[in-house]
Amino acid sequence: MAISIKGVNTGVIRKSNNFIALALKIKEPRNKESLFFMSAMELRDLLIALESRLHQKHKLDAAARLQYEQARDKVIKKMAENIPEILVDELKNADINRRVNTLELTDDQGEILNFALTLHDGSKCELVVNELQIEMLALAIIHAINNAEMRELALRITSLLDFLPLYDVDCQDDGNLEYDTYSQPEWKHNLFNHYLAVLYRFKDESGNEQFSGAVVKTREATPGKEVEAITRRMLDFSPRLKKLAGVPCQVYVRTVAANNAQPLTQDQCLRALHHLRVQSTSKTAPQAK
Repeated sequence: MAISIKGVNTGVIRKSNNFIALALKIKEPRNKESLFFMSAMELRDLLIALESRLHQKHKLDAAARLQYEQARDKVIKKMAENIPEILVDELKNADINRRVNTLELTDDQGEILNFALTLHDGSKCELVVNELQIEMLALAIIHAINNAEMRELALRITSLLDFLPLYDVDCQDDGNLEYDTYSQPEWKHNLFNHYLAVLYRFKDESGNEQFSGAVVKTREATPGKEVEAITRRMLDFSPRLKKLAGVPCQVYVRTVAANNAQPLTQDQCLRALHHLRVQSTSKTAPQAK
């Protein structure tokens, strides 16, 4: 069952200060309405795909960008005229079978983004989003979370949209690596083009030099302001790297593979981080900041 969008509305279900789900109601072209409930994880996955397409649009030349924005504004106006109502009872007595268990981007080659949704009751449906609807949909999601006074959640979700964490690492004194792996689906890998190794060089409480690091995929191939920001946000995301928050660090970044070449193996990623650690003691190490 394919669901196209004529208008959207959003609301937040919370218990005390805890986010439970976002209600997403969609009005379809023939005015049929569909209601879904999405956890923070599924929201993040949806927003990663939406933000990736917005990033492409922001890189258009001036003429193409203007054409896109004019078409987008017309669509947003129509969507604003077709916002479906969310009833209080729909939030208080949410149907668990309408909870989205998994979300996958299945096609983004044209102007349409297709998402496969698997619901709690095992049923599946296809959500069809025109690229001109993306900004309205994303704003509706973030506005609902902010309106529920859960800005920290909104910041946490939006801070994870422009990179894909793969590994985080503590370098041991004997040269071995202690690491965690973040398994990512192929569709997410396809949204990011470049593998980067990031190394943090710091001193522990005893004054001894230590190294931790990460391997991520990004849209930026070379160190710059965007990559520098990612190296800071990694500290908030990673349980292993949280200890570095507020700790003075030298940060080194190396592009391991660019332009979405062959996927790198775990061994290739960790070996690149090991080499960066060795290189960091020389003057040629590439620093992010």
